[in-house]
Amino acid sequence: MNKNEINFRPPREAYYDMSYNKLHRFILYYYQIFHVVKTKPQNVLDIGVGAKTVSDELKKMGLDVVTCDIDPNLNPDVVADIKNLSFKENEFDTVMACEVLEHLPFSDFEASLKELKRVAKNNVIISIPYFSGFTQLRFRMSLNILKLNIDRDMGAVLRLPYFFKKVDINKNKKHYWEMGAKYYSKRKIRKIVNKYFKIKKEFYVPLSPKHYFFILESD
Repeated sequence: MNKNEINFRPPREAYYDMSYNKLHRFILYYYQIFHVVKTKPQNVLDIGVGAKTVSDELKKMGLDVVTCDIDPNLNPDVVADIKNLSFKENEFDTVMACEVLEHLPFSDFEASLKELKRVAKNNVIISIPYFSGFTQLRFRMSLNILKLNIDRDMGAVLRLPYFFKKVDINKNKKHYWEMGAKYYSKRKIRKIVNKYFKIKKEFYVPLSPKHYFFILESD
């Protein structure tokens, strides 16, 4: 990655500003943490450290976590390009790259997936923005009456992918591309991912449907 591409990542101070740390951001953190823990790893590679909220929480849970980022100003354990990671094959049980891949040109997408597969022994978790409009209905049911004990969150989303629009890198949070935009359909993204991984699970994030997760198995 050249120096100009580093500028398409938020500056270090942005990660500690409430204009960045909105509710949906912490919802994303929850799903990252939950699905990493669910893979039952002994060690984890976290690529794209941000404020280290996720990696710090995973460490508190007793996991061996190595952080990695292209930007040395974020003080990761290892400074490296996602397309050329300085790790051995199968070095980490679980590798996570959430809200990272859209900050690189789409021409680098497959090279990045190859590197994630190379260093991951078991699982890879990625999340990317979903360029779309949506209407969401959600409700929570909590009942504890006699023998009835229910505590459940439910909902549905009606989505319109912006397949007719291109991503404007200067206006859209410095993203080169997003799933759902013109030329980057979900079908296309899924087809590329399937070349390198088995997709165990994929889902949009409740209360933040503009973000989409892929839980992958390195077969």
